[in-house]
Formats: sequence, C-alpha cells, structure tokens
Amino acid sequence: MAADLWELQPIGGWRLRHAGRYLKVGLRQQRLIAALALLGSRPRPFLAGLLWPDSTEARASGSLREAVGAVPRQLPGLLVNDDGRLELADTVRTDLSAVWDLARPAAGTPEGNRMELLARGELLPGWYEDWVLDEQEQFRLRRLAALAAMAEGLLARGDACGALEAVHAALRIDPLHGNAMRLLLRVHLDEGNHAAALLAYRDFSSRMQAEFGACLPAEISGLVRPLLVPAG
Repeated sequence: MAADLWELQPIGGWRLRHAGRYLKVGLRQQRLIAALALLGSRPRPFLAGLLWPDSTEARASGSLREAVGAVPRQLPGLLVNDDGRLELADTVRTDLSAVWDLARPAAGTPEGNRMELLARGELLPGWYEDWVLDEQEQFRLRRLAALAAMAEGLLARGDACGALEAVHAALRIDPLHGNAMRLLLRVHLDEGNHAAALLAYRDFSSRMQAEFGACLPAEISGLVRPLLVPAG
C-alpha cells in the first residue's frame, strides 16, 4: 500500500511525491491535479471551464482532454476517470488534509504541533487564477479561525504563554485580524501587563489608520479604554 501512495503538497508550493521521490509534472497537469485535490470530484465540462476560462468551450474541452490523457501515461494510478467525472485516486494524500486532520483538538495532537501546522506557508503561492485565489482565501480564513479558537481555549485554561504564541501566529498571517488583535490585548491585560497592552493597542491603531484610514473597532479599543487616562 505504501508504494501506491501519492503525496501531494500544495502548501508552500506544488509538489508531488511517489515511491519516495518527487516527480516532474507539466503545468497543465499540475492545474488539473490541484483542482481535483482542492475541489474534489467534478464533471469534465466544469473542469474545462474552470481551468481554461478564456478559451472557447471546444478549445477548453480539448485542453482538458490532452491533460487527462497525459496523466495516466506520466502518473499511472493517480487519476480516476469515471462516467464523465474526474477525481483523484483514494491513494492520494495531501498536506492540506493533514493540516485539518491534525489541527482539530479531538485529534489529540499537542498544542505546539497543532500551532505549527496552522502557521505553515501559503496555499499554492504564485498561482493567481480566480478559483485558486478563492481557495487561498478560504485556507487563510480557516487557519485564522482555528488559531483564534486555540488561543481562546489556552487563555481559558490559564495558559497565557501558549495563547500568546497562537495569537502571534495568527497575526503573522494577518497583522490586522480583528479577533487576533482583541485576543492579544486580552492576554496582556489578563497578565496585568498594561504597558504591553497599550503598546500593542497603539501599534494596531497606527496601522489601522495608515492602511485603512479607520479607527479600531469599539470592541477592541474598549478593552484598553480604562488605561487611556488623559494627561494632567
């Protein structure tokens, strides 16, 4: 079974490994395999329109036919072509699936390992097709939500240090993520570190003003309002 396993790694860049070695795969085939890995089983007309949106229907169908024909020759056993639908074989594993499987608290993975998984690189960096951008954004949002939930749980259990790590991991993904900003202030305030809370608040405020010309939401600024005593 291990010899039949395919390992697809779309996080941090497209890579495919089989029988212990990484394989060279044409760009057209990469796109097809990535679409099936991220979207699951799909009809051929859907994939043709998705992958070649600027082509006529006939040309898109022809491009898909060429890509589908090349995969069994280059990567036998990877692709399942059944009744007008395409999907990857059940022997294909992706690091994207591994992130979600191991990120769940129920998986029993230590918090540090879960955090490391969620803080990993971008999905298919350098790919700019509309469908890829949508998947990249969903990946980013799910990671942010999972890290924020982890920080909330750690903070509730009194692990301020762990919560701080999770919050900083989220802020590396999105420096102005509202929930992560709020949690960072909460961690500092719960520890009684008012100086750090004020410093973070002022940094967030200046970034928000510089990037969006806006003030921080009331739910964030309200956390430090009692510390903002006017001078004199």
